[in-house]
Amino acid sequence: MPFKKIIFYTIFFILLFIISCGGGDKSYPEVDGEVVQIHHSSLLTIVDCDGYSVVDIADPWGDNQLARYLLVPADSVIPDGMPSGILLCTPLENVLVFSGVHAMLLEELGVIGSIKGVCDAQYIYCDAVSDRVASGDVVNCGNSLNVNSEAVMQLSPDAVFVLPFENGGFGKLEKLRLPLVQCAEYMETSPLGCAEWIRFYGRLFGKAALGDSIFFAVCDEYEALSKVALSAGEFPRLMCELKSSSAWYVPSAESTMGRMYTDAGADYLFSFSKGRGSTPLSFETVLDKAADADVWLFKYNSPIDKTYSSLLSEFPGYSHFAPFKMQNIYACNTHRKHIFEETAFHPERLLKELIEIFHPGLIPGYTMRYYEKMCR
Repeated sequence: MPFKKIIFYTIFFILLFIISCGGGDKSYPEVDGEVVQIHHSSLLTIVDCDGYSVVDIADPWGDNQLARYLLVPADSVIPDGMPSGILLCTPLENVLVFSGVHAMLLEELGVIGSIKGVCDAQYIYCDAVSDRVASGDVVNCGNSLNVNSEAVMQLSPDAVFVLPFENGGFGKLEKLRLPLVQCAEYMETSPLGCAEWIRFYGRLFGKAALGDSIFFAVCDEYEALSKVALSAGEFPRLMCELKSSSAWYVPSAESTMGRMYTDAGADYLFSFSKGRGSTPLSFETVLDKAADADVWLFKYNSPIDKTYSSLLSEFPGYSHFAPFKMQNIYACNTHRKHIFEETAFHPERLLKELIEIFHPGLIPGYTMRYYEKMCR
């Protein structure tokens, strides 16, 4: 690690200790600077100050802030009088990632080489990373729920990209006192809100202009596609997902998927559900709301593709729904199709797919990439 970064992170750890000792909910004061216009994200605030940038992430589950990051260019002097927050020396050059979604994004930003460590390597479907894990150039730091602390400390990353959860912590990572970048984009209230996080990640790696360019191109295509879908006039009644144990989890109306179903021209039958994430429903509620649905979508992960027969063997109650009877079910096997990794920051790709399902032929020449009509 360059001497300048050693000094930088020495200061960082001192400040981090002071900040973390405060405890309680985070609530940061406003800062003076040029506010970057945010177009769709409900969680991000970016302010460019003299010699550094401040990025605030709102708490999706509360009224406070999840985190504040202070982005300081590596080739500059650390400014005096900066507010409290997590210091990050940019561009980041040594990061540990927990998700294939972010691995693929960093590949698109042209900074795949900055990934020096991963957790849950078997679930990161990015060839550039998998090959480097196999060769030993990227460190496998074990299970994300039980990280290999020794491997992480030996890696000494500039930052760790983690997925936050409501009322959840980060276990061993918190004890290691490393800079944690909380990747909360999945809790946005719109697909384009999630995509706008590209602009934040671009700034972390010295790719602000590229991140902005990708985001605005995504916006243009997504909005144009949505207009095409909404012009269809007839909106098929949509049900989604499968029963899991005692509950049937469906995307809430304010989640990115709930919003996307509407943008793709569907009558989403669970639009009554509230919140940003998933809503657990009883089988009886799902049957009451969606027995007469026109189309059924779900995702699953299995080495063997599901069929109507296998669905029936899993839960006989599935046979009561019209899409089962009419064989109008579309399924995405994430064991083979990398839908999450390829569409999280490119919702326009998934929107095309959904429009093709709900309004066949509306997008001439489109070939299905993720979902397949289920076989008997």
